[in-house]
Amino acid sequence: MAREQGLQRQLLKHVLRNSGGMSAGELLFDPVTALPGLPLFVRQVEEALRSRKTVGILTVNIARFSKLEDVYGWELFDGIVRGVAHALREIKDESLRKDDALAELTINGNVFILMLSPARTARTFKFSDLLMIKARIAERLDAHVAKTLHPDLVYRFNYFIGAAMMKKDPAVRLERLIYRTIDEALADATSEEHELVRRRARKLRAILTGRRLITQFQPILDLRSHRVLGYEALSRGPKGEFTSPDVLFRIAYEADLVVKLDAVCRGNAVRSIGKLESDQLLFINMEPSSIFDPRLMESIPARRRSQIVFEITEHAAIADFQTFRQAVQIVKQCGLKFAMDDVGSAYSGLRIVSMIEPDFIKLDMELTREARHNRVKLELLKAMVGFCADARIPMIVEGIETPEELDTVTQLGVQLVQGYLIGRPAALPVRGKARPARAIPS
Repeated sequence: MAREQGLQRQLLKHVLRNSGGMSAGELLFDPVTALPGLPLFVRQVEEALRSRKTVGILTVNIARFSKLEDVYGWELFDGIVRGVAHALREIKDESLRKDDALAELTINGNVFILMLSPARTARTFKFSDLLMIKARIAERLDAHVAKTLHPDLVYRFNYFIGAAMMKKDPAVRLERLIYRTIDEALADATSEEHELVRRRARKLRAILTGRRLITQFQPILDLRSHRVLGYEALSRGPKGEFTSPDVLFRIAYEADLVVKLDAVCRGNAVRSIGKLESDQLLFINMEPSSIFDPRLMESIPARRRSQIVFEITEHAAIADFQTFRQAVQIVKQCGLKFAMDDVGSAYSGLRIVSMIEPDFIKLDMELTREARHNRVKLELLKAMVGFCADARIPMIVEGIETPEELDTVTQLGVQLVQGYLIGRPAALPVRGKARPARAIPS
């Protein structure tokens, strides 16, 4: 008993060192999912191994690379984690044995762990039995995800289940045996993740080879002149898993195809520039790494370069700011323009603005959403309008979807707007009729 208690104390100390100062009582249960933590799980495994020779371990890992937390915020991500925990708890209560255990592997984390024990009368618990249970759990989780998540989120959400067997071995410390088996299960889950990445990469290559991307255009309106300043080119994949551009580029990053995907999207947009009036602009989203693509300038006709505006998002990961800035200056000297997109959505935006000196600033749509009823948002909007006026950088406010939002930004002196109220993404209009589909109040 003293040895068992000693192992439990060691596990508790291990978790405490990585818990940000939470108390031992708080660590027994995860604060997000309310599931038992690792210390309690260890006790249940130990109890199971007293009367059985083997147990099965399954790890359920909600993939962080899906960027759900980064894009939609921790509140939504925590809600998804709680939903998965609830589904696993229901699966355990309805389909598994009473002695089986479910726990959260990490504090506030995204990895669940299941211990599956054979019946007391069973002689053995085979790996094939574990795989059958894994398949049943995956089927139930898929049904839960399809039922509870918005279709746009389903394609962003990924989880991977790893499996490993734990055999009683008196020569190995229980703590070491548990960690070794968990590592095996996590490695199995990682292998599944890598296979998914390879499979998606093959599909994306086929999409790019077959040029199965479509491009739509959303108008940007000048409120003072009531003319369309230009259009933003928006790429979409074929219907299904690859429809969303966010999913397309996430998979492209995983498969090291982002420069090729960006080039195909850019090429589709540039081929439509002849439909614009000579004084209208074409805004094209650009991944930072594409600035170093040697074929970048070749893809844009020299006589059209003054109409092209490359949008760099504030979310973009730029490893070397100085080199990136130099590349931007070279491209600018060739006659192209730059816009800083989604300003206000991340911490690095002002630094990028100061370094690349953009020709336009596009304000993140979340700052305009319900701004009239949110004092902080309203003050931020005022500050950005003043900053852009002082810096003499035209500001485009995105995400205008209601007359109230349009009225709010108009009263603040905003001149350029974009959003569903102005016009939805669609094919370019016939030249000479390039106006928003809806009437815009003066």
